[in-house]
Amino acid sequence: MIRPEDLLNQYNLRKTAFRIELLTYFDKTKHALTVSEIIARSDGKTDKATIYRTLMTFEKSGLIHKVPDPNNNARYALEYTENSEVKNHAHFICHSCKKTFCMNDLSVPSIECKEGFVVKVSNLTLEGVCPECIKK
Repeated sequence: MIRPEDLLNQYNLRKTAFRIELLTYFDKTKHALTVSEIIARSDGKTDKATIYRTLMTFEKSGLIHKVPDPNNNARYALEYTENSEVKNHAHFICHSCKKTFCMNDLSVPSIECKEGFVVKVSNLTLEGVCPECIKK
């Protein structure tokens, strides 16, 4: 990932210590994060309102996106990749650890919808066991 400060500049977002920390955390985890995971990671240093506001700002700017979750919890993942911006890609949900991973190399095929309908977003969700859980 490019430096968090440069990424925030690219998306015309203010550089705050928490935003830089959050982007670094997203990059290190390699899986989608729940708000609970982000709150736990902040160790009470950042209030919930700031966390929710930051996630909303990142999502609105296109820096992160919501991803599927087996329990219908909100999970967020970085939208940005070093090679390109991947807007329409598959997701993988691990049945064992319950983590959701972006599969940026797997694009969602274009589907023609019935006349009169306009598709804004399409999703492809794969489910199974991730490599880390297979090792266990």
